[in-house]
Amino acid sequence: MSEIRRYGGITEETEFGQNPAPDAHVHLDISSSSLDVPGDTNIIYDGGARRTARLYRPGFYAPAGNIVYGLDIRTIGWFLKWALGNYKFTTGGGEGLLNLHEFYGTESTLLPSFCARIGKDIFEHVFSGCTVNSLEINVGNELCMATVDIVAQKDSKAALEAGALQFPIEYPLAFHEVTAFLIGGDEISTEIQEFTLTIANNVAADQGRHIGSRFPARVPASERQTTLSLTRFHENTDMLEKLWGAQEGPANEGSTEYGLRLELDSGEHGKLIITMPKIINTSVQQQPSSRDMMTQPVEIRALMTELTLDDGTVEGEVLCSLDNNEDEMDVEGT
Repeated sequence: MSEIRRYGGITEETEFGQNPAPDAHVHLDISSSSLDVPGDTNIIYDGGARRTARLYRPGFYAPAGNIVYGLDIRTIGWFLKWALGNYKFTTGGGEGLLNLHEFYGTESTLLPSFCARIGKDIFEHVFSGCTVNSLEINVGNELCMATVDIVAQKDSKAALEAGALQFPIEYPLAFHEVTAFLIGGDEISTEIQEFTLTIANNVAADQGRHIGSRFPARVPASERQTTLSLTRFHENTDMLEKLWGAQEGPANEGSTEYGLRLELDSGEHGKLIITMPKIINTSVQQQPSSRDMMTQPVEIRALMTELTLDDGTVEGEVLCSLDNNEDEMDVEGT
């Protein structure tokens, strides 16, 4: 019987689908991964000579799936860079002696690509040309979890990592190390039970399909949507009033804009601050059921506005500022 040997390894590529695939820069102690070969990789010819098909040809091929792991203050920076596209680095710009990494959305439809290596007990499954379709950060009643949904160019097989895996020393963050604040207002952590932040790029492998190859030459992104789904204690009608745009009912002017800041604090290892200065509530529900405690599911959308970086301003809907001991996250430094 084979040993259990399951892990993730990631590194940025110098070009889309870099060949040979680069070694992992850092490893992840993954919770699970559905990143795998695609289905329906053959073209079945529906001829009329018989009642069933007899011919096939190799078809378009693009692996996809996710990586799920306990979020730490070091590795999340790589996924934020690959999900958002724009990145600024400031040596010693963070708290204490930590470095500052700032991530915000690009207008380019081509995001940075990376290589993912997944240990699957008896072999290492290597995925080249990986593009982040979506990044979810979930904070619930246990650990903070990151789910990275990926579309890749192609896959290959390699031997399992023989040496020691390069896991980060930083621990996975827990729910009680996360706080939430209204921008220009008070902390609202005690109002929130759980939340999921999603950065969705809506990438499509078939948009990179071309003649002369079974594999996409690129994996373009379309609309970027940054959303927040949270479950809130039903203690007041503040969120409903923001949806209405008024206190007593829906206003003709529509919903009220406001801002939100999320802080994930890893103590001496650093901190991630997620700032969304312009958000609106798109759904607020309050639906009693039997004698169960009543909660408010709230859906929030972040909108384009001015973001304040360490040394200037840019336009975007979300700014992720990360303090940690990681050096500049560029291809040469991986």
